[in-house]
Amino acid sequence: MQNTDLDNPAPAAAKISRPRGRPSNDAVGVVREDVVLDLAFNTFAQRGYEGTTLRELAKELGVSHNLINVRFGSKADLWRRAVDAHIARVAPPVMAAFDEPGLDDKTRLAELIHRLCRWTAENPDFVGLLHTEGRRATWRLDYLANAYAMPFKEKLSALLASIANQRPVRDISASALMAVLVEGVGFYFASGPLLIRMGEADEISPDKTSRQIDTFAAFILSGLLP
Repeated sequence: MQNTDLDNPAPAAAKISRPRGRPSNDAVGVVREDVVLDLAFNTFAQRGYEGTTLRELAKELGVSHNLINVRFGSKADLWRRAVDAHIARVAPPVMAAFDEPGLDDKTRLAELIHRLCRWTAENPDFVGLLHTEGRRATWRLDYLANAYAMPFKEKLSALLASIANQRPVRDISASALMAVLVEGVGFYFASGPLLIRMGEADEISPDKTSRQIDTFAAFILSGLLP
């Protein structure tokens, strides 16, 4: 397992208000845990695991590097805790669609797809982290797959199979559908600078986001249920 902390810091991903001078030896007890985990998650998502150092995170927070280790453990431990905290905050609305009462399977699928499209629009950093970690066989990919991707895939596969027993469904695996939603719709919403460069800035304006989410969800559902 990779637990090394590289000594090649990248530019800071976010600015935390902190006093000037030498980091306090007890400041780590003052900085809220959610602040540390949010900064860590955003930094891991933007710079990658190897490009993130505990030393730079501690500098941003104004605390001792050693105290970050004491409170959160190794860089690998911090990565896992940051990912877990982020998913615990943003995943419940999507997962709840599987158990929403009073919905038939087709309506449940439509609701799930719509929520996933909205989720990708609202969580571009997580889309970026999945894209980065999904391309290499590492312990981090194993963790994401075992803890989150596979349980979601099993629920989605069961829902698609249930619908297929009732009506025709496009022959696409749950994994492929997840990729379309996260790497397809998610990449679109996460790539604002590219869309602006292509002359499509209006598509991602705040007043158009909900309409784009509706369009993507309807497009994907119509393809699934011919």
